[in-house]
Parts: sequence; C-alpha cells; structure tokens
Amino acid sequence: MAQNANSSDTWEISQSSPLLGGGNSGSEIGVRSRSGSSSVTIPLFSGGQSGLATTGKAPERIRFIAADNFPPFIFRDSEERLMGYNVDLAREICQSLKAACSLKIIPFNHLANTVFNGEADAVIAGVSMTPDTLEKLSFSQIYMRFPGRFVVGRNSTLEPLPETLGGKRIAVVEGSRHEAFLERFFTDAIAVPFENEELARNALSKSAVDALFGDGMRLSFWLDTRTADGCCKFAGGPWLDPSYFSGGLAIATKAGNTKMLNAINLGLTRLQSNGRLGELYLRYFPRGFF
Repeated sequence: MAQNANSSDTWEISQSSPLLGGGNSGSEIGVRSRSGSSSVTIPLFSGGQSGLATTGKAPERIRFIAADNFPPFIFRDSEERLMGYNVDLAREICQSLKAACSLKIIPFNHLANTVFNGEADAVIAGVSMTPDTLEKLSFSQIYMRFPGRFVVGRNSTLEPLPETLGGKRIAVVEGSRHEAFLERFFTDAIAVPFENEELARNALSKSAVDALFGDGMRLSFWLDTRTADGCCKFAGGPWLDPSYFSGGLAIATKAGNTKMLNAINLGLTRLQSNGRLGELYLRYFPRGFF
C-alpha cells in the first residue's frame, strides 16, 4: 500500500502492491480456528444480492469511499492513519481482483450521493438498505452480521434457550431490538430493561440478573475490558434474525452498475474461499462473537 502523501484521508494501491498480510443459521456459521487452548468460530456468509460473475474482465480501478468513525471497521490510529476491518477488506478485494484501488474518507451522509453521482465506485461504510438508498445503490453479498448473544456470569451453567429461561431475569436495553426479540421468542423469561448498555452490563456483573442479551460484537469487546474484570462469558450460540437485528454489512455500488457489483461479489467470494475473510475476522475480533 502506498500512503497518499497529500492527505491522510486517502490511500491508494496499485496492481503491483504486495499482499498484506458463526446461532441459529447453520449456513452462516463456519469453522473453528484454534489458538492455544481457546477457539473462535469464524462466520461464513453465503448468498448474495445477485449471481456472481466468474468470467469477464474485472475493473482496472475501484474508488472506495467511507466514513472514518466506525471502529473497529474504520478508524484512525494515534498517528491519524486509517485502520480497520473495512480498510483491510477493501485492500484485499483489490488484490484478489488485481485492480488498482483508492479509499477516500468523506462525511457519512454524503456517501450514497457520491457514488450515485459517479464520483466514486463503491461505499464500504455500513450504509443501510433502506427504500431511499435502494433507489440509488445496489448492495453486494453480506460480509458481516451482528448477532444477538447472551452473556452470563463466569460460573453460570445456564444454557439460554426459550425452554430454559422460564422465570430467569434477563437484562436488555430498554426499547432495543434485543428487548423486542427476547419478548417475542423467550416468552417465559423476565425481561429487565435498562436505560443503556452500561447499566445492563453492571447489573449482570453484580449478579442482579441471570443473563444479559445484546449485540454480540459490542459484548465481545466489553468482556475483555477491565470493567468486566472476567465477570462474565458468552453462553449459547448467536441469534440471527434480519427482522430484529441488522441485516449486516455490505458494499454498495451505483444502482445498475452490474459490472462493479459482480466484481466486488467475486472478490468477496474469493476471500471467503481462500480464508482471508477469516484472517481479518481473527485480526479484529480476537474474542469472536459467533
């Protein structure tokens, strides 16, 4: 990768750049990667918005855009360099397609229009699929989902299933999609709503509740903090339901730009097949949340 000398808001790679070095949906849960005595489940995300093109010429250049306020997917280090899962993923897609690429940072609310107006080729920044964005953009296959996960005390033997949580007190954030999911599918559990995530986590760490249900990714980072102090652990598997949780992260291109979309889908499929997506997952999520 060659760092742009004029701005820390962009980077570029050329074709000669060196390669830098999953509940309840079985098709999306992959192999286990063992490191020492621990194991991390690497999610496999299958299926896409459109058929994958395995033939044809890939674009010579892909101009990615993103916003830089979405750690650990994209952020800046202490020297203001762009870092993160999405930064590395864009680089890996370019390498797999042997395409020259650039990544430019702009305000989040300008991303969709910038691609729609032809000023960039693809957004890699967590733009949601809404009626408004679907008028302007087409979305690649999913490359990351955010499952709901249960967390329990470190000595708990509770297995969080609908049939085992009867009468159990489960902390959730009030008004969240996780509270709605719990009340819909765990009807015998007692939802204990809290104003925010910190209060819900504190309740679990102090054993004021039997379990906590929330966003798996965010919980995975909390479990390794000094605040958690080894109090708790994941229990059961990931829960995936697009009706309640995020549909996942995808890369967006201009609507109708089939060549670019198929190329990005092909790049993602290659990275899934050769294990590079798994390596990125382990790099940024050492405590897996699948």
